[in-house]
Amino acid sequence: MEKQIRKLYIEASSRCNLACKMCFRHSWIGEGYGDIDPELFARVMDDPALTGTETVFFGGMGEPLVNPALAEMAALASVHGKRTELITNGTLLTRDKACELLEAGVKRIWVSIDELYDNYGKIQIGSDFDLVLNNLKAFNELRRGTNVRLGMTAVVMRDNIASLRRIRCFAESFEADDLNLSHMIPNRPEDTAQVLWPMCDVAAIKAANDRNGPIWYIEKIDDGRLIPMFKFSEHYRRELFPDEESLLEAEYFSWKGTPATRRMNYCRFIEEGHCFIRWDGDVSPCMGLLHTADTYLNDHKRRIWHESFGNVYEQSLGKIWESESYKGFRERVHAFNYSPCLFCGGCELLEENKSDCIGSAAPTCGGCLWGQGFAVCP
Repeated sequence: MEKQIRKLYIEASSRCNLACKMCFRHSWIGEGYGDIDPELFARVMDDPALTGTETVFFGGMGEPLVNPALAEMAALASVHGKRTELITNGTLLTRDKACELLEAGVKRIWVSIDELYDNYGKIQIGSDFDLVLNNLKAFNELRRGTNVRLGMTAVVMRDNIASLRRIRCFAESFEADDLNLSHMIPNRPEDTAQVLWPMCDVAAIKAANDRNGPIWYIEKIDDGRLIPMFKFSEHYRRELFPDEESLLEAEYFSWKGTPATRRMNYCRFIEEGHCFIRWDGDVSPCMGLLHTADTYLNDHKRRIWHESFGNVYEQSLGKIWESESYKGFRERVHAFNYSPCLFCGGCELLEENKSDCIGSAAPTCGGCLWGQGFAVCP
């Protein structure tokens, strides 16, 4: 487990100009909307706790480019010697804005592309594919001959699983450097039918037969083991894929020779020294705890409560990072001794992330898709 802050996520804004199908913002509970104050950001950048920080990443649950001060903050992060990155839905990445960001020293821009062509608007609601396409072309022209990277990211669900191969070809056509794929976390009842991860060979559930039928239990495996992200159980293969070629493409999907894999009982945010500052200054340990929202797990409604270990308006980031409560949480997640809520039939404790059946301290992570490698952020 990393002891220092290596990657600092900044939620530049909790606002967004789209209403994408899979967005958590649909089910937020008591959450506000706003932009991070650039003066607050400047104070944070002077904190000695960031001495070993390599990357400042502008991303969260909103669209960073709606914050008018984004380029200014990116330039400040660059001046402090940090590798600066951001994620965007691409609609506001105009040629002028791309020029601004490149001049500010941004080294990588991730663009969310969850569907292509005629089907694009069914998932990225409120967007326009031709607009994003033209913005991508302009950005690609501007970055040519530089060391600025282009990444593309997609949330894979039933509606777009057949496009998996086309998304890869699309990324290749723009000479993208990186491609990030993630399973969907549903936040509305109607979205539960879109979820694909329960159809996968989870490689963690075993059954032992007795006179009353099968008894399910969780297999203890090496947490470092890499498991294919999109290897579907036999029952679902023909339902999802029309032919052998598309099935093979999805199951062994790779990008530049690297297959899409996941790790169980492993939180990248904790293990790799990531830290999040929300638009209002709250410091959270991961993407999943950045806001309070309702989600669905195995058809059970589950409320994920926001967790903050302090606010940078009131304390320095260094004091928050080194606080006993934050360090204790990181140690618990590193051990990952939680109830296996993700693979369980469900009980009333599944309804919130406040406790589990082995008495883990809140917030509990046994039902976290990020912790099982199904949800992946750039």
